[in-house]
Amino acid sequence: MTTTMRRLEGDIALVTGGGSGIGAASAIRLAQEGAVIAVVDVNVDNAEATASQIRDSGGTAASFAADVRDDKALDAIVADVVSQLGEISVVFTAAGVSGARLDSHDVTREDWYGVLDINLSGTFFTIRSALPSLLRRGGGSVVTCGSTSSFIATQGGLAPYRASKGGVKMLTQTLAVEYAPQGIRVNSVCPGAIRTNLSANTAAIVPTSGTVKNPSKPLSVPLGRYGEADEIASVVAFLASSDASYITGQAILVDGGVTAE
Repeated sequence: MTTTMRRLEGDIALVTGGGSGIGAASAIRLAQEGAVIAVVDVNVDNAEATASQIRDSGGTAASFAADVRDDKALDAIVADVVSQLGEISVVFTAAGVSGARLDSHDVTREDWYGVLDINLSGTFFTIRSALPSLLRRGGGSVVTCGSTSSFIATQGGLAPYRASKGGVKMLTQTLAVEYAPQGIRVNSVCPGAIRTNLSANTAAIVPTSGTVKNPSKPLSVPLGRYGEADEIASVVAFLASSDASYITGQAILVDGGVTAE
């Protein structure tokens, strides 16, 4: 996707999970709109691949390796970003895993925390690490990555994943109210069925959680297809920009109509 909009000139954006999927697509879209990008991923090669793509297209980006389960590493990354690029004004917490479709009575402690520690705690600690920089900047925009599972439960299983995404929604609302007086907006983008490699990434990062196999055709999606990562990235860019200046505490569904049924 290309865009002629340059809504984010002068912004420094930190994107976790920026090495693949929605995170990579969003990092690229934010760069196209003028932001300088700090691409953060647990896989440094993937992070650098995204950053290189941005630089090859004329943008400015640097890559950083961090596991969002490690709050001290996140603090160090933010310090490096500020030192190298400047104070952060946009954060997108795209790092996440899916977990296995297990009956809840089969979920182990490792399965539970394997998902919660990344999707929910990782989201919180990423934002916590970035908040001092956002405050020094005088405000900014934080976008979390929720899901249709922040709102509904379809079929069985996935209790850890759905609990984590429900938590992300309430965390988003809590931080939005808390930091609105300081000029920091906090919103969540909530994808439905999106064509990414999330399942494979989950197996690599949280082996005990297994993988989730998506059907070849999303028959329950009213628009009749999977969404693409670029379609989420465009919403992230909107929420990050001044076009969304009066939007905070919201969870924006981008799901092809799934939750309208």
